[in-house]
This record gives sequence, structure tokens and C-alpha cells, in this order.
Amino acid sequence: MQRALFWQDGKLRADVATQTIKNALQDPAAVVWLDLTIDQDHEQYMSILHKVLKISHLTIESIREEHERSKLTQGNGYFYLVMHELDFDTTTGEASTPKLDIVFGKNFLVTVHQSTMPWLDNAYEAIREDEDKQNLIGRGTAYLLYAVVDALVDSYFPVLDTLDDLIDELEDSTVNDASNEVQARIFRTKRSLAQMRRVISPQVEVANSIIIRTGELIPTEVEPYFTEVHDHLIRTFEVLDSYRDLMSGLLDVYLTTVSNRLNQVMKQLTIIATIFMPLTFITGVFGQNFLHSPQVETDRGMNFWIVLAAMAIISVAQIWYFKSRKWI
Repeated sequence: MQRALFWQDGKLRADVATQTIKNALQDPAAVVWLDLTIDQDHEQYMSILHKVLKISHLTIESIREEHERSKLTQGNGYFYLVMHELDFDTTTGEASTPKLDIVFGKNFLVTVHQSTMPWLDNAYEAIREDEDKQNLIGRGTAYLLYAVVDALVDSYFPVLDTLDDLIDELEDSTVNDASNEVQARIFRTKRSLAQMRRVISPQVEVANSIIIRTGELIPTEVEPYFTEVHDHLIRTFEVLDSYRDLMSGLLDVYLTTVSNRLNQVMKQLTIIATIFMPLTFITGVFGQNFLHSPQVETDRGMNFWIVLAAMAIISVAQIWYFKSRKWI
């Protein structure tokens, strides 16, 4: 899918014609935002990047890569920025980090992605329909770049809120239901957090590089906006780091809970075995199959009941003793 916004002569319009893009790029006062979803027809879109925007083959090859670390590189008349979206599926407990490629120059900005990004759709529609947002794109590429990057970073916080609720739920489940399913969820969540942290970490440095390395493309008056983005990324990284520590502690709690439950079961089984131990001894003695057994030869019918009562008294005495020691 291809869509484009043009700010030219004080007006904003949408057009996807290649010739329109070429004409707008010739106007130094115009600002062009081209958004490409390259789920299909890769070659057509790559041709636009190379022939119309003069993007180098090296940058285009990097755009083709599905998995790439966040970075900021400089080309001939443009900068190439790689960032990542955060997404977390609460059903499966798995995280995904789709890549967003951003190419920006003096009067153009290109966003390239391989799947739909709802936050980017919202930003696009806001700029197209909101007059205040249109004034933002009219102020130059730097403000447009900030709007896109800021929308991306803002999309992280709902994911962090979802993770916070999930961790709270896991904490309760770990204490109340230390099952194999809970253990699997802990490991999946911990792996997802590590993946997110690994993606966000280089973006903190990249956000700082946007201010330092882009020179005149990012005017001094725009730098505070990117500083705010940098601060939000640091906050995101710190939250993910704290969540990872929480999951490590939660895993320790899970193992401790399982160990305590095992000890409780073993204690109960030991008490049962201890109660039956003297009873087994008594029945074993009276059950010996000898030719002469005094307790049998002289029995008038009372020995059975006497022994049975003695066994009951021993069992009750044991249970009372265990309770007095708070073993049961």
C-alpha cells in the first residue's frame, strides 16, 4: 500500500502519483510524507525509493531486511533511521517488534513497514484531518519526523500498562496456583521482556544521535522535542528493566512456593506413616502364625477389642501430640 501527503503552497493534499512526488520534491518549500507498506510489490516500491528519492542501493537492501538493529546512518542527502514497534499478545504471551524504516531529507520523509501499524495510521489521519497537525507538517521535515517518532514511542506505554497488569496477575497466580501453566507463562513473559528490552536499548542511543548527528536537518528549536522523545525511551527502557527484575524475582517465588508445597505434602505423608507405624507393629505381632500363641489360646473373646481399643488410643494420642507441636 502506498499513500502520500504533500504540504505545498500552504495547503495539504493527498496524492500517490509518482510524477506528483517528483514535482513536489523540486520545490524546496514543499514537504512530502510518503508511507509505504511493502507486504507485496516490493520491487515497485523499491523503484520509487531509488529512482524518485535517490535512495542508495545499500539503504534499500537494509530496508529489505526484516530483522535489523535500531540505527541512524547518513546517505547522500538523507538520513536512514531504523526503529521498532512494540506489540504484546496477551493470549499467547509472545512479543513482536516489527521494524519501521524511516528515510528523511530536507523536504521529504518516507516511512516503510511490512505490516499495518495502527498508531502510524492514527498519526497519518490526524495530520491529514487536523488543521493544527497540518501546521506542524508545514513547519518542516523535522517537525514531521518528531510527530512520527513521538507517536511510535507513545504507542509503547499501553503495552507497558498491559505488561504491568499481566505481572500483577502472575504474582497472584504464583502464590495461589503454582502449576506448570503458571511456570510456562512466567518463562514466556520473561522472554518477551528480554526481547523488548533488547530492541529498546539501542533506540535510546539513536534518539540522542538524531539531535547530535543530523546537523541543520534538525534545527535548534526542534531539539527539545527530540530530547523529550529520548527521555520517554529511557523511561520505557527502565520500566522494561524493572519488569525483567520482577519476573526473575517472581520465578524465585514460584520455585519457593513449589518447594513449600512439596514440603507440606511430605510432612502430611510422614504424619500418616507415623500414625500407622505402631498400628502396623501391633497387628504384625498378633498376626504371627505360630503353633502356640498365648494371646490366642487364652482368649475369651476380649483380646480383639482390647487390642483394637489400644490401637485407637495410640492413634488419638499421636494426633494430639502432633497438634500440640503444631505439625498438623
